[in-house]
Amino acid sequence: MDNSRNASLKPVQASNLPALIVVQSVFLTLIMIVSAVANSFICRCILVHRSLRTITNSFIFNLAATDFLLSVLCMPFALVSAITGRWVFGEVMCKLTGFLISVLCIASILTLVLVAIDRYLAICRPLKYCILVTHRKSVMMLVYVWLHAAVCSILPVIGWGQGYKFVVEESICRPEFGKPTADNGYTIFLFITCFVGPFSIIAFTYVSILFTARRQFRRVHQAKVTPPNPINSTQPSSSQLNVITDYHGETTIAHTPENTIVGEEITSATNTSRFKKLYTSRIIKNRRRQKARGFKMLWLIVAVFLICWSPYFIFIFYSSIHHRRFSRTVKVPVMLLTFLNSALNPFLYGFLNGKFRSSLWESIGEKFAFCKWKQNETKSRVHHIN
Repeated sequence: MDNSRNASLKPVQASNLPALIVVQSVFLTLIMIVSAVANSFICRCILVHRSLRTITNSFIFNLAATDFLLSVLCMPFALVSAITGRWVFGEVMCKLTGFLISVLCIASILTLVLVAIDRYLAICRPLKYCILVTHRKSVMMLVYVWLHAAVCSILPVIGWGQGYKFVVEESICRPEFGKPTADNGYTIFLFITCFVGPFSIIAFTYVSILFTARRQFRRVHQAKVTPPNPINSTQPSSSQLNVITDYHGETTIAHTPENTIVGEEITSATNTSRFKKLYTSRIIKNRRRQKARGFKMLWLIVAVFLICWSPYFIFIFYSSIHHRRFSRTVKVPVMLLTFLNSALNPFLYGFLNGKFRSSLWESIGEKFAFCKWKQNETKSRVHHIN
């Protein structure tokens, strides 16, 4: 009876396979194009605009560069393998691309952790931020990210684990995950160090930011803002200021009985450049709407990370413990989600920043201005010849 049931299922699976290949190829192509274009633009903005060259944006640059390399160096091999249904590039390239995928994915995840820690320190520990986060320390953190990713990825090559192999259901080369007795615990090590640990840090930091922002917003709205005294409008000392930081790193100098000036120092979620301006009643009224939008943004960041990466790590952990193989229908969406994270990161961490959007429109304006200038030049040359 079981044999007849399996036999009846095989034609259905075979008939659905071409459609699944088409869907996988189309989505993978779209993800690859969006990821390459968006991440390359983020890198270009940071390199071209001096105002964007900050410590926080060095993490964003590393994230964008990692996702760009993943879309350019690894996704094309996965696309060809998805279409052909087999690996056609040789065993050496299988190990090389498998190593690159592991390095770039782990580096991308760990860079997300750095961004979360940076935001946590800037918002929850603003007075210690400049001491804890320096250019030298940021470089050391980025070096650690790449060393961590390289070590975790090279372990299967030097004997810990079962090496790299091509997985037809996922259309990529990756480490072969097995039972702890078979791979000496490599799967559990990877699961803890590259998913459980990073997700725990990201969740803790953003939840802490939410609670800190909510508590500080209550202080801002409870404080009674009065206009400065024109007779005594001297700048208050730093000890008289009640420094408050909101969900986007916006450090607010709230009014207290001791100070006479109300201002705000704004730092976006992906930028640590600061500027000050006086509060107005309109700004104060819009704080609740901005707070709600900022809270939704933080929850979205955590949700995207969880949705994109948890299925993959849970599947490899479950399949290694129970030694079970899942069908291509299950593994293809899981694999696409991991690649989708590289296409979503530039929007979550880059384009939602006002300065990155300004750079985008500036670049588009320059392109149109250049094209218009070339067109006018061509017309003038034609008119001169005539």
